Amino acid sequence: MSAQIARGEARRATRPAGATDPLWYKDAIIYEVHVRAFFDSNDDGIGDFPGLTRKLDYIQDLGVNTIWLLPFYPSPGKDDGYDIADYRNVHPQYGTRADFRQFVREAHRRGIRVITELVINHTSDQHPWFQAARRAPPGSPKRNYYVWSDDPNRYSGARIIFTDTEVSNWAWDPIAKAYYWHRFFSHQPDLNFDNPAVIRAVIRIMQFWLDQGVDGLRLDAIPYLVEREGTSCENLRETHEVIREIRRVIDEHYADRMLLAEANQWPEDVRDYFGEGDECHMAYHFPLMPRMYMAIAQEDRHPIVEILQQTPDIPDNCQWAIFLRNHDELTLEMVTSRERDYMYQMYAADPRARLNLGIRRRLAPLMENDIDRIKLMNSLLLSMPGSPIIYYGDEIGMGDNIYLGDRNGVRTPMQWSPDRNAGFSRADPQQLYLPPIMDPIYGFQAVNVEAQTRDRSSLLNWMKRMLQVRKSTQAFGRGTLRLIRPGNRKVLAYVREYGDDRILCVVNLARTAQPVELDLSEFKGSVPIEMLGRTTFPPIGELPYLLTLSGYGFYWFRLSREAPAPAWHEERLPREDLPVLVLIDGFRSFFAERVAPWRANAAARLRAQLEEHVVPEFIAAQRWFACKGAPITRARLAESVEWETGRGRWLPALFDVETSAGTERYFLPLAIVFEDAEESRWTKLQPATIARVRQQATVGVLADASADENFCLSIVDAIGSGREYVLDRGTVRFIATRAYTELRGAPDEELAITPLHVQGSNTAIRVGERMLLKLYRRVQPGVSPEFEIGRFLTDVAHFPHTVPVAGAIEYRTNDGTRYTLALLQAFVANQGDGWEYTVNYLVRFLEDRRTGGPMPEDAHAVYLALVRTLARRTAELHAALAIPTDDPAFTPEPIGSDDLAAWQARVRNEAVATFELISNPSVLPEAARPAAAELLSRREALLERIDACTAGTVHGLKIRHHGDYHLGQVLLQRNDFIIVDFEGEPARTLAERREKLPPLRDVAGMLRSFAYARHAAEQRCSLESSDDCARYDPLLREWEQDVRATFLAVYDDVARGAGLYESFDEVRPLLELFEIEKVLYELRYEINNRPDWVDIPLGALLAITS
Repeated sequence: MSAQIARGEARRATRPAGATDPLWYKDAIIYEVHVRAFFDSNDDGIGDFPGLTRKLDYIQDLGVNTIWLLPFYPSPGKDDGYDIADYRNVHPQYGTRADFRQFVREAHRRGIRVITELVINHTSDQHPWFQAARRAPPGSPKRNYYVWSDDPNRYSGARIIFTDTEVSNWAWDPIAKAYYWHRFFSHQPDLNFDNPAVIRAVIRIMQFWLDQGVDGLRLDAIPYLVEREGTSCENLRETHEVIREIRRVIDEHYADRMLLAEANQWPEDVRDYFGEGDECHMAYHFPLMPRMYMAIAQEDRHPIVEILQQTPDIPDNCQWAIFLRNHDELTLEMVTSRERDYMYQMYAADPRARLNLGIRRRLAPLMENDIDRIKLMNSLLLSMPGSPIIYYGDEIGMGDNIYLGDRNGVRTPMQWSPDRNAGFSRADPQQLYLPPIMDPIYGFQAVNVEAQTRDRSSLLNWMKRMLQVRKSTQAFGRGTLRLIRPGNRKVLAYVREYGDDRILCVVNLARTAQPVELDLSEFKGSVPIEMLGRTTFPPIGELPYLLTLSGYGFYWFRLSREAPAPAWHEERLPREDLPVLVLIDGFRSFFAERVAPWRANAAARLRAQLEEHVVPEFIAAQRWFACKGAPITRARLAESVEWETGRGRWLPALFDVETSAGTERYFLPLAIVFEDAEESRWTKLQPATIARVRQQATVGVLADASADENFCLSIVDAIGSGREYVLDRGTVRFIATRAYTELRGAPDEELAITPLHVQGSNTAIRVGERMLLKLYRRVQPGVSPEFEIGRFLTDVAHFPHTVPVAGAIEYRTNDGTRYTLALLQAFVANQGDGWEYTVNYLVRFLEDRRTGGPMPEDAHAVYLALVRTLARRTAELHAALAIPTDDPAFTPEPIGSDDLAAWQARVRNEAVATFELISNPSVLPEAARPAAAELLSRREALLERIDACTAGTVHGLKIRHHGDYHLGQVLLQRNDFIIVDFEGEPARTLAERREKLPPLRDVAGMLRSFAYARHAAEQRCSLESSDDCARYDPLLREWEQDVRATFLAVYDDVARGAGLYESFDEVRPLLELFEIEKVLYELRYEINNRPDWVDIPLGALLAITS
């Protein structure tokens, strides 16, 4: 009983961190290590457990979560440790049992599982069991531990496995004066599993190591445990009975442990080693491995497809183990004779590379050191069904030495550095157990961990990224596999599915670039997200999905139903279910008063169809529709004008869109184009089609006129000529600024119209090389801040770091209410916006850190230089908006006590509204609810913080400002910035957006943008594990602090010089107030639009109140 208690305590004391999932082996990424080959801690030329323990951080950083140890028991060493002389000890060259236990504890502390060898088919002929057996009389218990015979012709149906060294499965023992059975080398006699005492002894050995904390046991050579006359002595029923007995003990006493079967058999035979989920948990898929090599050599997917089709289903609690290379030869036992000859020809032309029925080479030499082929093979390994095994050194592309005997050529020391002995040992080179690789291609001076760690593009760092991506989903380890069969046989494509997770894998097996068309219609509407770079591809439709792959290239796509299509993507085909409108007389068909009296009823019905179905369905599907999730009940045509120029005829229209959230006005210009009359225009308008139309025998489309080149050109011309049109309820005015003439160029200059791929709350069209036309969609009463501020900065302040405004379209009602419908401004060539630049910069920074790149002292020097420029331009913008002027809309005003009280009250009200919103847990993702509950408990602390922000006196100006200032609103141009988009926050009214406020409100917005960039970089970098987040989050926080400090220092210097305020210490509380306001806005926005992002503003508010 005391032994059982001690055993239970040992098990509890040595479990891995976070060990809760009994199916952990399904998500395992296994790293195969030979203790003697990894690292020598005592400089005797042989690796040991203390050395392996010292290198656990490297193994953890690589991204694996399981270590498989080759035999480390006392052994004569005639078969690299598989000839065991003592099952319960550690070879003295490798350390002690205490060293082993320390290794297991340290591995478990890092969340790494440990698998060891249970070599039970045979022992060394030096094992005490065999020494006793050979001296014991025939038939005695000790003698019966092994299989003996007086006739070497027994079991003649059993094949000889090591044909290069053995001529028989029997060997004569002169002491026993009998033959003993051995399926492998003659110095490895087979145990007799017909003897119950042997089974009990093996189980006791298994329990001994499981009690040391071992998580899994690899059952070596288990197909050969039992022998029967007249059979092949492989895969016998009695063998499975032995395995089930071993499994029974595991299930009863070691719930989260695992058995891995080494059965080098065809898939249908290996299937039996799973039983009904009551034998081995895992088994190697030996036949798959050589066929991956065959497929890449033949540039044909058939070998892989064929073996996958022959692979039977296995129980739900079981798993395949897959590999590219290991400590043995690349075995060719499970291929046909013709396939074996082909493999020898392609991969082992030198006979010295052949051993038994296999090839003794590492992965990199097999791939002729072609980095693209090495990556391709690893992509197959990591995406095929099963848990992948990576052989030590293959992650850096280590070579081999075929001049060393037996399998030693692939078991050379790990190459850590270009130092002596590859950094493996400080011993004299002649002391090493084997010499390291020293040739000019694979030698340790060229291939080593130290060099590849510093090289961001190295194989090692690529492997780290791949393993991080693989761990981001359970589909690879637990999902099903479905093959897709495109016409191009050089391309292998398959879908891995687990729950709602769908991963599409596409592999080019050829050395040349290949196109492929994939039938993905069942995933119509899904957006493929490339998993390594998190790049979104165009959504899948009904047609075959076209991809092109570079030579030996591959893709892993996550098929997402939620992710938006790329911003630049646009549908080229209209919806197939578009309604058909039967017209009477063009646009007049929608107005009963403009058609013949007997047609009035038909026109009224057509108008109702337009307002109640056609336009609502179109607007609801557009990105610029603001009330997502609120069904449109009607879109009433509030105002319109039938506008005709020499280029065409249109109906610019304002629709009052009615939803459950209220009524909002939208600008939607309409175009009618008939197919026969204007086929070219008709074709270009297909993506913008609202409805199909028929007028008598003529068919065409009703479309959004913003997609009509002639409409856009007519707007530009009308702005230049200052046109004005009187409507029933108001007037449309086309207004030009002083910059129009220069931006337009010569009147006869042809202007190309190019819709911008990136569309948001408005529609933007590039006009020629110098202008950009922006059509506002949701229009509000009042002058657009973007037009008003842009015109001021262009015509009055002459601020050079913004986009000059050329003109606008304004609708003024008869009662004087104004609406801005469109804006014409300069087009600025740029290198992208500050948001993408910053996030990409941080992603590269994180990749450097994750792959072990050195951290220079001035790591962010280049980026901080840009931040200084951005801060200076921001302060100069505010100084430009603060210049004295007669225009009351822009006259700067001093901040008064009433202003402070009003701002404090507004932010307080927003806080109360936000608390009310999050008090309903159902609006929050489940993971965010504890943080929200904590924030609710700090309600009074936040309100007190808000009150404190306006307690003092402030000497400064309130001015017009940007209003929605963040990194996405600044364009990078030649290491400088252009500030754009002065619309303000879309959720606020125009009156609020035109309000004069301290310029620090813009500063608060930019500071919050830096915080968001930090989180976006983490997300884009796939930092899915808590260890990664804990490790790199401090670096990102330090970056954010440096950026904030740099931005504020430069801004303060320029802003105080311009007289925007007297003292930064005095206005600092206002900055905090506006940051709180911004975070509250973010939280409400994320709840309504991006629930997965709510943790960012929640975390910020908790930090503010801590």
